[in-house]
Amino acid sequence: MTSRQRAELAMRGREPDRVPVVPLIDTSYAAACYGVPVSECFLDPRVHARALVRALERHPGIDGVSINIGLTPEVIERQTATASDYFVTTTDGAEWQIPVNDIGTPVSHAIQAFDDPRISTLDVLRPHIVETLRAIPADVLRDYDISAGLTGAFSQITFLMGVERVLLAMHEEPEALQSAIEKRMPLTLAWAGEMAELGAPSVWIGEGVASSSLISPRQYEEFVLPYEQRVAARLRELGVPAVLHICGKATRMLESMARSGCDCFEADWQVDLAEAKARLGDRMSIKGNLHTTALVHDAPQQVFEAARDAIQKAKQGGGFILSSGCALGRDTPPENVEAMARAAREFGGY
Repeated sequence: MTSRQRAELAMRGREPDRVPVVPLIDTSYAAACYGVPVSECFLDPRVHARALVRALERHPGIDGVSINIGLTPEVIERQTATASDYFVTTTDGAEWQIPVNDIGTPVSHAIQAFDDPRISTLDVLRPHIVETLRAIPADVLRDYDISAGLTGAFSQITFLMGVERVLLAMHEEPEALQSAIEKRMPLTLAWAGEMAELGAPSVWIGEGVASSSLISPRQYEEFVLPYEQRVAARLRELGVPAVLHICGKATRMLESMARSGCDCFEADWQVDLAEAKARLGDRMSIKGNLHTTALVHDAPQQVFEAARDAIQKAKQGGGFILSSGCALGRDTPPENVEAMARAAREFGGY
C-alpha cells in the first residue's frame, strides 16, 4: 500500500494497513530540510516543491506533506529588501513583510470597500500553490499524500481586506460581507478544478480565521459553512478528498463542520481528539493534532508518547491521520518527526 493510498483510505473513514502519519510539513520546515531560507520557498514555487520532496526524503516513514500559500512574481508589483526582510506590494495593493527566514504576512491592505471590483478579479494566493503542485514530480504525486492548499472564500476576504475589517463587518455590514464572499466563489471553485486537473491527491480548505477563537458558531454557519459546502461538493464531483483546516478552538463547531461535506477535519491542538471522534462519528475523519510548540521543544520520547496517546484516542474504527495541529515550525527537531512516524508504526495497526 502506498502512502497516498493509506492516507486516502483514512480520509474516506476507512481502516488502511496502519494509521497514516502526515505532519503538516509545508513551507517553513521543508525549507529547513532543504537548507534554504524560508523566504526562498515562500517566493519561489519551484524551490518550495524541491523542499517538500526533500522533506519526504529526509523522513521516509511519513505519508505526505502539504502545499501552503506563498507569492509568485506575477502577483508582485514592487519588492524591496533589507538585511532581515523583504517588503512586497502585491497586485491587490496589499503590503507584505517577509522575513528572510520566515513566512510572509500582509501588514496593510488597499481594499477596504466590499464593492471594490478587485474582489471579483484578483487572486494573489492561488498561483504559488498551483505552480508548486505543478513542480512536484509525478512519482511523488503518485505515491504520497501531497495535500494542496485552497484558501476558503471567507479567509480570502481576510487576506484582501484584513481580519479586523472582516470581523467588524460581520456585525456592521453582514450583507455586504456575504456579497463579497460570493464574489470570490467562482475563483475558489476554479482553484479547486485546477488542483484536481494537476492531480492533487487531496485538497485542504484553509479557513484559519473561522476558528471559534475569533467567530461564533452562528457566524460560522452564516459566513463560512455555505461556501465550504460548495467547494467540498465540487471536489467530491472531481473525486478529490477534501480536508477542512480551521485553526485554534473548533470544538463548538464540530456538528456544523460535519455538514460541510468535507471528508476530513484537520484539528488543531486545542481540540480534544476523543471528543471530536465521538461527536463527528463516521461523518468526517480526523487529522491531528500534536501541539506544534511541543514538537519544537519536547524530547523525542515525549513526542512519541503524545503521538501514541493521539492514536489511541482516535484510531478506533478508522478515519484517523496522525499529524501536527498546525504547520510544523521551522526549528522542529527532525528527531521529533521521526518519533511521530515511529508511533504510527508501533501503535497504528488495526
